[in-house]
Amino acid sequence: MDIYTFLFLIFVVAPAGTTVHELGHVLGAKSVEADQVFLSIGAGTTVYRTKWKHIHMTMRILFFIGGLTSSKRKVPYQRHEQIRIAALGPFSSFLAAVLCYALYTVYPNNYLMLLLLFNLWVAVVNIIPFRFKGKPSDGYTILSVIRQK
Repeated sequence: MDIYTFLFLIFVVAPAGTTVHELGHVLGAKSVEADQVFLSIGAGTTVYRTKWKHIHMTMRILFFIGGLTSSKRKVPYQRHEQIRIAALGPFSSFLAAVLCYALYTVYPNNYLMLLLLFNLWVAVVNIIPFRFKGKPSDGYTILSVIRQK
């Protein structure tokens, strides 16, 4: 991997792929009528914050390191709504990978392949049930909701 590909991965692919994934959760939350949605991209000090139609968006200085979406509403979410919110993150990543693949078949290049592989990786890793530093993956959230009685 040359330096340009590496920089593209860090400064374009990772933040774009993370944003696509987190926007899937935002879409899920809005589709079940969340009162407030909080979207954060990156880690560290906040460098930009805005609000649009009950969606609070935060960009952090290390914008290429992860993301988080949470939501709330007065009426508690039903189980199927919790599953929808959790599942739409990996689904949007998978959809982005499929779109990148379609573009790659027409215009093959390393940059599209990197976008394809990153989004596919995000989709697969997030659907696996696990906890990391106390935070559940989307798959863990889905499995926990299914196991609730």
